[in-house]
Amino acid sequence: MLIDIDAGTLRGQGAGVTLILSTAAAAAVVFPAVVIRSSPAVLAWAACGVALVSLACSLGLRVAASGGSVLDQASDAYTLFEPTALMVLLHVTARRGSPAGTAVALPLLMAAVVLRPLVIEVDEGSSVVALVLTLVAGGALASGLTVRLVAASRRQREERIRLEQRLGFARDLHDFVAHHISGIVLQAQGARAVAARKPQAVGDALELIEATGAEALTAMRRMVGALREDAVPDTRAPGTDAVRALVAGCRLPGARVGFTETGPADGLPADAAHLVERVVMEALTNIRKHAHDCTTAHVRLDVSRRRVTARITDDGHHRPSGGTGYGLRGLREVTAAAGGTLTAGPGPEAGWHVALELPLPLRQVLR
Repeated sequence: MLIDIDAGTLRGQGAGVTLILSTAAAAAVVFPAVVIRSSPAVLAWAACGVALVSLACSLGLRVAASGGSVLDQASDAYTLFEPTALMVLLHVTARRGSPAGTAVALPLLMAAVVLRPLVIEVDEGSSVVALVLTLVAGGALASGLTVRLVAASRRQREERIRLEQRLGFARDLHDFVAHHISGIVLQAQGARAVAARKPQAVGDALELIEATGAEALTAMRRMVGALREDAVPDTRAPGTDAVRALVAGCRLPGARVGFTETGPADGLPADAAHLVERVVMEALTNIRKHAHDCTTAHVRLDVSRRRVTARITDDGHHRPSGGTGYGLRGLREVTAAAGGTLTAGPGPEAGWHVALELPLPLRQVLR
């Protein structure tokens, strides 16, 4: 507005009409500015109202000019402050307005800006001003839409990350907690079965149940703690100590669990060792739940500089569980993301066979 005053566009005959009408349109911009943060829909439809007010003011100026009553001096009054305010509103609406209201408001605002200098007279000067305003308004529109698209892309990326975190938590919950809970259930069933014949065996079973329950609670605390913002970063050491401990602590009713390890296992990267542990845990859990008349289970781990292979076999009779297979299905997805393969099926002679192959280093760092 100061630029307009300094340029003399608001002086002379008819300038009062120009000032009143332009000020009315520019002042209307204040209302949407107040509701920017409150409601995108209100912002967009208020912007429509502002554009209509500006167009009405332009129409009033045109009618006055055609009557020849005023605006001899004001015919060059292009009034920069109204188009500038409208372009600011154009940018804000493109950035924050609701989709439906924005689709209506943007053409109206563009028309209000571009037609403003052409209201009184269409000549070379007014056409140049209209062209400049069109380019500037187009830039304001493009910048607002760009910010809107970037924000939408960021929200989609954050939602995708949250979904991946939820899936990862669900997999961990299944892999670690279900392993312990299934052990507790089987141990309790075994204790009840032998309670009448061997009462002294109940105490041993209760000790195992207590130890397994404590391990389940520890796993739960670790997973819940990982969700906290101040959680301690993962500091898993490389190597297969966790796999060794898992096999050593596994108890299968009526079956022995063996373990064979070849290659430089102590140098196995932590993320690969963690995935091997999860696969071995899931395989042993399935043996405990589904392998009937199992007498032997074996875990074999082969590590080289470029590849790690884990094979888990048993000699039991597996029956369809009727479940969804979520554990192995989720592990297949994680394994594929890391560049490896995970297969499971009947063994060549009897029992069940689970095979994991991973390249080193992994294609994707696993969390």
